[in-house]
Amino acid sequence: MIKLLHTGDIHLDSPFSGLDSRSAEIRRNELRAAFTSMMTYARMNNADLILIAGDVFDGDYVTRETLLLLCREFENFGKPVFIAPGNHDSATPSSVWQKNIFPKNVFVFKDDEVSSVDLPELNTTVYGFGFTSPHMTTVPLIGKSVADPTHINLLLCHCDMVGPKNGNTNCPVTPDHLDNFGADYSALGHVHNPPSPGHDGRWCYPGCLEPRAFDETGAKGACMVEISKKNSEASIAIKRVRFAKRRYERDELRLNDPRTQADVRAAVADFISEKKYGEDTLLSLKLTGYIPQSLVIDTEAIENSCTSLFMLRLEDATRPDIDLAALESDITIKGEVYRNLKPSLTSSDEQTREIGLRALRYAMSALAGDNTF
Repeated sequence: MIKLLHTGDIHLDSPFSGLDSRSAEIRRNELRAAFTSMMTYARMNNADLILIAGDVFDGDYVTRETLLLLCREFENFGKPVFIAPGNHDSATPSSVWQKNIFPKNVFVFKDDEVSSVDLPELNTTVYGFGFTSPHMTTVPLIGKSVADPTHINLLLCHCDMVGPKNGNTNCPVTPDHLDNFGADYSALGHVHNPPSPGHDGRWCYPGCLEPRAFDETGAKGACMVEISKKNSEASIAIKRVRFAKRRYERDELRLNDPRTQADVRAAVADFISEKKYGEDTLLSLKLTGYIPQSLVIDTEAIENSCTSLFMLRLEDATRPDIDLAALESDITIKGEVYRNLKPSLTSSDEQTREIGLRALRYAMSALAGDNTF
C-alpha cells in the first residue's frame, strides 16, 4: 500500500485583486500558511509521496520568499515530490521550473509529452506531463498507456475534464482518455470547485488549496489518498482534508418588513449568527424582499459595521413596496417623478431598469423626508 497527498491549484503569490491592499496581503500570507500546514500534515501522516497537479504559482512572477518557502518545505518532507506545471505556471524556457533551484527529491514534468519515473521501493510508477505554454489544445495521453499493469501506476497532470471540449485550451481530457491510459489513480488539477472523484476513485480533482474569490465557495484543501493493489486490481481510498484558513460563501436573505437602516443591519447580523458564519468567512449576501418605498439601504455602511466576518459584501436586490398603478394617476410630484422614470422602469434592458428603480427609490425617500440611509 502507498499513501500520497494530492494537491494542486495553489496559486501562490496570487494578487487577491478583489480585496483591499491590507486584506490582500493577509490572504497571501494565509495562502503560504495553508501550504505549510499541508506539508506538515503530509509529514505527520507519513505520506510516501506528494503529487502537485499544476498552478503552484499564480503567474510568471514568483517572489523570493515563496521560492524559499517551497524549497524548505520540500526538503523537510524528504520523500518524492512530483509537479506537473499548469496553464498559470507553465514550464516556459524562462520559468522557475527550468532552473536548478529545487531539492533533489523534487521532480518536475517539464515536457508536454508523457514521461515517467519509477519508484521501485514503492512498486510504483508516476507518469505525467506539463504545460509548456499557457495553452494546451492537445491531449498527450492519446495513444499512450501504462507500461506495467502490475505496478501501482499514477498519472499526474493539469487538465480540464468539466469544461467544453471545442476550443478548450486547457488540455481537454475525457474519462475515456484516462481509462485507455490505464493509471490506477489520476491526480488532476485545474478545477477549483472539484466534482466527486470519478470511476470509483480512479481520477480526482482536489480543488484549490485556499479560495480566492466568490466563485470558489466552501471549505478547500487537498486529498490524502491510500492505494493498495492485488492481482492487478487497485483499491483506492480518498480523504479530503481542509487546509484553507478562510472560506468564501454566497447566501441570500429575504428581509421581512424592515422600516429603517437599523432594522436591515440587525437582520443581517441575526442571519450571520444563525448561519454560524464566523471570522473565517468572506460572505457575499444577496438581500431580497419588498421594503418601504422611502427606505434606501446603505450597503456600504452595513458592510463596514460588520466585525464578525473577515469580509461582508452585500447585494441589494430588494424591491420597493410601491403601488405603481396608483403612482400612474397620482397628480402630485410623486406621480410626476414616476411618469418621468417610467421609460427606464419598463426598459427591455435589465441594467436600465435597475437604475430607474434605484432612482425612483431615492426620489420617494427624499420626498418622504425620511432619514433612512
